[in-house]
Amino acid sequence: MDEKLLKKIVMNVPFSYPLAEGTTIQKNANDPKLQVKCCYLTVANKGDHTGIEVFIKPDTYFLVTKATYNYDTFEMTVVRELENISVHYSELPDYIGQENMSLIDDRLSYYLFKSL
Repeated sequence: MDEKLLKKIVMNVPFSYPLAEGTTIQKNANDPKLQVKCCYLTVANKGDHTGIEVFIKPDTYFLVTKATYNYDTFEMTVVRELENISVHYSELPDYIGQENMSLIDDRLSYYLFKSL
């Protein structure tokens, strides 16, 4: 995917500061957040309680985190560790595998069609 198309896509993406650690359903204002404004795209290479999450940033680069999920009876918590804060689209397969790139492309296509 080229830079020009990614720039068009990010114009319609809702950016925020995602949760770094805490409860995913009932978020508290004082829960720690990632210090990077970005938008969640997908999780890949998911194990039993872990996964590699991919976020897109306003500068068209991607943020990759290693997430650990803890499931309780009534809530789910997550702990995210930054793997890389600035990954170019062409480098994403090194983190999530070529077989999972369709997850990224599908999500980006959603935002592209939303912009039309």
